[in-house]
Amino acid sequence: MQRSRRALLLHDISPIYLRKHIKIPKPLHSGLVKCRIVYGEKVEDVKYTRYTPKKINLLKLIEDNSIDYLHKFLDRNHINNLYEQRGDCDDIIIVKKGMLTDSSYSNIALCRDGKWYTPSKCLLKGTRRQQLIDQGRLVEADIRADSIEQYDKLCLINAMIPLGSLQVDIRNCH
Repeated sequence: MQRSRRALLLHDISPIYLRKHIKIPKPLHSGLVKCRIVYGEKVEDVKYTRYTPKKINLLKLIEDNSIDYLHKFLDRNHINNLYEQRGDCDDIIIVKKGMLTDSSYSNIALCRDGKWYTPSKCLLKGTRRQQLIDQGRLVEADIRADSIEQYDKLCLINAMIPLGSLQVDIRNCH
């Protein structure tokens, strides 16, 4: 959030300390809860919802060479339009200039010979992805869409989905 604010607001700004803004309502004190923070120069809105991971079995590779999603935005129209092209698949993997990037709502990780890789050409450098890279559990690599069958499995990862919890068989990525 701080990195995005500095880049998008184009001036020196004071950091936002989220501990001052996050107060989970009592009814949501158990289970998995998603906190959505809308911000600019200051925090504008904070919303909490129960989080239930989607069931993902089939992924469709969708090519888009113009997509740019370096920072999280409220306006997800471009991604939503790509998602609408998924047909009977559960989600998409966006391919840019022949390289795998991300799904519609998460980073991806691919396993080969027991080692996990994540596309170096991702759209959004997510917090879970960066944590796994920092821990040495995930390695950045250029992953061509036409080489996906060289991997054993694929996982979706984001702040709410740990590595390994949402796996998709590589044969179900087309």
